[in-house]
Amino acid sequence: MKRFGIIASLCLMLFGFAGKVSAQMFSDVPDLKGKMVYGGNIGGGLYGRYLNFSIAPQVGYRIFNPWEVGLRGIYDLTCNFDNYYGSSYAHYFGVAPYTNFQVYKGLFVHVEDEMMYGISRWNHTTVAKKWFNSVFVGGGIRQYSYNGSFMYFMVLYNLSWGRLTTGTGGMETPYASPISIRVGYCF
Repeated sequence: MKRFGIIASLCLMLFGFAGKVSAQMFSDVPDLKGKMVYGGNIGGGLYGRYLNFSIAPQVGYRIFNPWEVGLRGIYDLTCNFDNYYGSSYAHYFGVAPYTNFQVYKGLFVHVEDEMMYGISRWNHTTVAKKWFNSVFVGGGIRQYSYNGSFMYFMVLYNLSWGRLTTGTGGMETPYASPISIRVGYCF
């Protein structure tokens, strides 16, 4: 009988913990009516002889509880270190107005129009300067913490990826894939 009581207590604790975890994952959205949202993301990686670094601060305004509009600033650096042919660098600077709409307890849809200026260099000589426009659509999930701050995970599709520019034959976007994954933090 004592063993049954211990097992029943453990089961109740586990079910209570699982309830807390699911409540944390899909908690109600804090009331952010008329609030500013600050945050962004930082990314980077070193893959053999390739280096990538990006930083994208953002500022937004919560018009009403599920709808946010804002602006992201973007800086991206891509390097290819090659001792034989010479190193190449690409610097991208830009802005991206965005909007997102919360659909259900942390789940949201996102639309963004990104304008970036790219400067390519090869062996310290400027090769190309060009404007890029990318339109992203997708969605994600937010995990809220104290005081309305949240961490987000987004998967976006670049609608501009793969289109050819007129005359030059180059791509209209500096991204290597139409899928973009972002993780960031806002407060």
